[in-house]
This record gives sequence, structure tokens and C-alpha cells, in this order.
Amino acid sequence: MSATPPPATGLPILRIMLLALLVLSSATPATAANQAPVTGRLTLTGSTALSNLASLWAEAFREHQPAVVITLADPGSAVGLESLLNGSADAVLVSQPLSPGQRQRFIDRYNYPPRTTPVARDGVAIFVNTANPLAGISLPQLDAIYSRTRRCGAPKPIRRWDDLGVAGELARLPIEAVGLSDDSGAYYLFRHKALCGGDFRADFKALPGPGGVQAAIGHDRAAIGFASSTLRDPGLRALPVAARNGEAAIAPSAENIRRGQYPLSRTLAIAYNLPPGREIPPALRAFLDFARSAQGQAIAVKAGYVQYPENLP
Repeated sequence: MSATPPPATGLPILRIMLLALLVLSSATPATAANQAPVTGRLTLTGSTALSNLASLWAEAFREHQPAVVITLADPGSAVGLESLLNGSADAVLVSQPLSPGQRQRFIDRYNYPPRTTPVARDGVAIFVNTANPLAGISLPQLDAIYSRTRRCGAPKPIRRWDDLGVAGELARLPIEAVGLSDDSGAYYLFRHKALCGGDFRADFKALPGPGGVQAAIGHDRAAIGFASSTLRDPGLRALPVAARNGEAAIAPSAENIRRGQYPLSRTLAIAYNLPPGREIPPALRAFLDFARSAQGQAIAVKAGYVQYPENLP
């Protein structure tokens, strides 16, 4: 007759508990890996400012939710909102708040406003060639450079670098004003904040994408341009910006943008169509949660964007 096995001691149980705690502590917090698998399709479109970030998020998201089919398009914020209006996109990546007119058009069609979820921050930076000695600039000065209407109050236009106090060989050269085109959120934010809603001067060069701004300034030391603060190039330098003449200029650093202290800071968001009383579709809900998770925000920071403040909704 076989011997009766001895009663279990607490040691194996303790080992199991310790192993479980070790596994839990090594798990990635607040990511889609901790969510139940979902299925579905998701079509995203929108801002050029978010195109690279959306691609990085989508690639990482697929590792956690491989059953979700994501289609990405990048026509720019204005066209993306049209896609949301006509139903050809599930969500739109926007780099500026929806205008009252855009919201009203959506309400006129659906009888309720669109929903938005903030996902990151960045800024519209003012770039010059590294050979340019200008230390900083103000929003009124930018209006005098870029605008033909000067709604911000400048008494006269600024057309040469010596008008900004720049000396040396650059002083008498005309300022070549460039920036992003009107299919980008940066264009509208810059026009609203730096031009006080005014009109660009006739010879302003609107370029299709940050690469165009980068090339223009890199090849012309007399050029100045605006683009997303994520733009990085050894031949370019981002200027600190003051909200008013005489005030301290604030650099477009990650911390200044996160706190909203940089005058041209902005919140990047995902807008979507959600009827009142309905739940967010599982595929979209999972993607939004991933974008705002610790892993999603780490991806945003690595791509040059700024983590969305944790204490904000």
C-alpha cells in the first residue's frame, strides 16, 4: 500500500505567488497588451503634422491588436475633416481645434457635434538658417513680416533683416517668408495667432510639407519659415517667440509646449463621429487607449512630439 503523501507546505504556494508578482511587475502598464483582443476596421486620415506619429502608433498597435485592420491616409487637416463629414473616415487626426464653422457644418449634417480626444502636443516653430544671428522674435513682428493686413498693430511692414536689428552681411537682404500650405493645421494656427486672423502677403511661399520648409531655409540664409516643432535639421534653428513686443521670448522646448507657455503651442487630437448615447466602436476605443497609454506616449516623445499632460482630460 502506497504511503500517503505529506501535506503541502506553504513554500510552493509562496513561490507561485512570488512568480506571479514578478510577471505582473514586468508587464507593460496601460497598453493595449492588457486589453482584450478586438476585431474591426479603422480608417484614419487628417493632419500632415500627425502623419508620422499615426504611422508609428498604427505599427505598434498592430502588435497588440492584429485583428484590427488600420488604413492610414494623409491629405491634411482640412480634407480630413471633409472625410469625417462624408463618412469615408472613422477618425481624423487634427493639429488644431475645430473651427466654429467646421463644427457647425458637422452639426448641420448629423444634429450633434463631433467628439475629440487629445493625444499629444507640439508647437508651430519659427525656423531660420543657422547662419542667421537673430536671437528671438515676437508675434507682432511675425505679423509685420508675413501679413499684408498687419492686424496685430505693426505700424509698417518688416521686409529686411536690418528691420529686426540683424547686422552684418544679412542685414540688407530681403526676408524670404515661407511656411506650410493651407492644407495643414500649422497654417491656420499661425494665421490665427501670429497674423491676428489677417491675410498673408502676396509673395509668401506656401510649401507642401515640412520638407519644403526645411529645404527652403537650409538653402537660403535670408529665409524664415514656420512648421511643426518636430522638424529637426542641422541647418535650421528654432527661434524663441514672445507673445508681445518687449516680453521675454519663449523657446519651443518640450516643457514649455507641455505647459502651454510657448505662444504657438497646440494640442493634437483625434476627432470622430459618435452619436449621443452610443459607445465608441471597439477598434477605435482600443486605438485611442493605446495612443494615450504609457507606451503610446513614449512613441510620441520619441517621434519628437510632447507627451499630453497627465492631469488634463
